[in-house]
Amino acid sequence: MEWAQVPIVQGGAVGLVLAIIWLIALGRLVPRSTLEDVRADRDARIAEANDDATQWQQLYISECQAHETTRKAHAEETRAALVASTEGAQIAAALLTEIRNRQIEAQP
Repeated sequence: MEWAQVPIVQGGAVGLVLAIIWLIALGRLVPRSTLEDVRADRDARIAEANDDATQWQQLYISECQAHETTRKAHAEETRAALVASTEGAQIAAALLTEIRNRQIEAQP
């Protein structure tokens, strides 16, 4: 028996058509217009994702700047409170020293 007589070899054109139909059914072989539509959709989604990433990055930067401003304001407020407290303590210490000195002078 020769290879030309094997039914599979004789059905070359039919086998090729069946292979193409099989590839189309599996989704491995698609029309060019479908492929271009899928690529355009993919490119649009990628562009949208890049825009979202850029917006989130800008939002993050603005939030960092706002946090830094808040941190500086809190530090300044704390410093002002400590300065006022220190001044009050110095005045209280001076008053107590003066009171003690006058009490010592008042004693016979």
